[in-house]
Amino acid sequence: MRYLRNFTTAIVIIIIFSFIPGCVYYNTFYNAEKAFNRAEKGRKSSNKNVRGLGGDYKIAIEKSLKVIDNYPNTKWYDDALYILGISYFYTGQYLKAERRLRELLVNYPESKYIDESNLYLAKSKLLDNEIEDAIVLFEDIFKKDYDKEFKAEAAMAIGEYHFSNKNYKKAKQYFLEIRDSLGTDKEALKVQIYIADGNYNQFKFSDALGAYLQILGMNPDKLQKYHALFRAADCSYKLQRINDGMDYINTLMEEEIYFDSLSVLKLKVAEGYELDEDVQAAEEIYKDIINEEVDKRSSAKASYRLGLIYQFDYDDLVKAKEYYDNVGQISRGAEDAKDALQRSSDIGKLEIFGKTIEIDSTTTQSEIDAAALTQYYLSELYWFKLNKPDTAILEMQYLIDSFPIAYDVPRAMIALSQMYRDYKQDTVIADSILEEALVKYPNSDFTPDVLEILGLLGTVSDSGYALLNIHKAEKFIEQEEIDSARYYYQYVVDNYEESNFYLQARFALIWLTETFESPGDSSVYFAYTEFLDSFPNNDWAREARKKTSASSHVSSRQNVQDTIQENEGEPWGDQFKLDSKEKEKSDEYIDPMAGIYISIDGDSILNVDKDVKPSRFTEEFEFPVEAYTVDWRQYDFYFQIKLDFSGEVEDYRLMNPTPIEELNIRIERYIAGAEFEVSTMPLEQQGKWQVYKYRFTKPREFNQ
Repeated sequence: MRYLRNFTTAIVIIIIFSFIPGCVYYNTFYNAEKAFNRAEKGRKSSNKNVRGLGGDYKIAIEKSLKVIDNYPNTKWYDDALYILGISYFYTGQYLKAERRLRELLVNYPESKYIDESNLYLAKSKLLDNEIEDAIVLFEDIFKKDYDKEFKAEAAMAIGEYHFSNKNYKKAKQYFLEIRDSLGTDKEALKVQIYIADGNYNQFKFSDALGAYLQILGMNPDKLQKYHALFRAADCSYKLQRINDGMDYINTLMEEEIYFDSLSVLKLKVAEGYELDEDVQAAEEIYKDIINEEVDKRSSAKASYRLGLIYQFDYDDLVKAKEYYDNVGQISRGAEDAKDALQRSSDIGKLEIFGKTIEIDSTTTQSEIDAAALTQYYLSELYWFKLNKPDTAILEMQYLIDSFPIAYDVPRAMIALSQMYRDYKQDTVIADSILEEALVKYPNSDFTPDVLEILGLLGTVSDSGYALLNIHKAEKFIEQEEIDSARYYYQYVVDNYEESNFYLQARFALIWLTETFESPGDSSVYFAYTEFLDSFPNNDWAREARKKTSASSHVSSRQNVQDTIQENEGEPWGDQFKLDSKEKEKSDEYIDPMAGIYISIDGDSILNVDKDVKPSRFTEEFEFPVEAYTVDWRQYDFYFQIKLDFSGEVEDYRLMNPTPIEELNIRIERYIAGAEFEVSTMPLEQQGKWQVYKYRFTKPREFNQ
């Protein structure tokens, strides 16, 4: 009996172990499959939206992993791999999905999940940004014997890939397969929109129009219908079928569901009126949009369009500027805000450039040159910015006729010649203007440009201008023939005083002496200082200043020199020297920058506190029109200032005024109204003179 009981127990144990795989199914895989099916059902019913389904997919992953890890030899192993792969995919774990799907494909080639695994492997790679590998897999699915659903999804992925890369022709092949044979009605509608947009992006507006109208018969939703009709209108406009386009827009405007887009639709109607040359009708619609104030972007667009109408159709630049200014006031982030600002600025310059002077016996050459340059800018403005070529030609001709002795007249003749060549297509007049320039202004700095345009460089006519002599001098320097180099620099100094190369030649003569024939005394130093005193405001003065600074030693005023910082923006204007009494105390040279740090009595050294900065300016600074022609973008103004205990400016001196008096007055008024943060200033420095450097940036609209 005892033997029988033991035998019975053994049989029971064997039976129990034989049913363990079944227990795995019921206790583990069953739950994994149940959670997975629940998640899949929810996804498909919610049109592939997996939000809220992540919990079921996570349960499926957890249960399937137990099967994979603990029972690798069960018959449900490939089922578990499939559930893992799909669940990983829909929870955004694409690399894990790829690994499990590959494991299934390699180890279970006869599995019923092969086709779906290949599809999801491709989709995982696509979303994991392995795009090219994904497309290869999709193409394999599309070409082979897969279900229509799989082939349609593969074709969609391939088509969207080519569409995103602007290969619209190749994308269309796959979209047509979906629309005509493989896809559902919804998929057919989706690819029809792709086909229409592809034609539109290729400027095939006739084909695009037909494709958009075809969408209307495919049961589109609200947004799809709007897109199709709006684009159909746009295509019609481009095909000069204005009435048809406006009919499509009116169809949208009549439907209540699109009332929230009325402003945009009205813009499109107004555009149609403009194309149909009914500018007044367009103007009324644009004004209505602005007055309604429903949509800021549409109002800004309407204001911009009105600016264009008043500028180009009505030739009313004052009103056009008002509308351009209004764009930024309505919406700074508007699509056309930047262009509107530029156009407003360009029109504003007309007031500046339009000012002329009356020339008489008292008018200086510099005033004539400045007036001519202003006229040149005015012509350029009409030509490049305001799209008025005829006016530009008249203004340039006025410059040539009214300022014949101005420096820029030959430059104006070159510009006028190009205007005739480009706009009038008249090469005869264009060449004759250049030939006249050679006759009237043979020694101009612009002569080489004229010669180049006429193809005369290197010919007999290629002579007589300053740059040619500069080049000769430089060539002799390379050959170390210093006397010959000196001859040509001196020739420029003696014969081309009005040339921009005159100062270069004068500087070069001093440099030649210093470099090749130095006398060993202070004569070169004094030559540079004389040059600097005579011509303080140019690039060569900057070089001369470096020379004098390097060679000046002011032992008795070394503490002054210690306060001098590297000049970040060249002072422009009067140089600063000690007065006559101070000169008696010291015959040594004081660098111009050092003078900024010397008090009015010539003795005390001014304190410099870089941490003292303005907390606010009580006055607004307005850039004077008199200064628009200056060729710098930034300028460092140096002030000696005395601050009271509260940080207000008690007294001040502008140490490096510009030649433009109005600019000096306004910058002084601006700094005088400043309030400084003095909380960090040592008490012993309060109430004493400080040096304050204010870096001024020229307004962008005045930069040429």
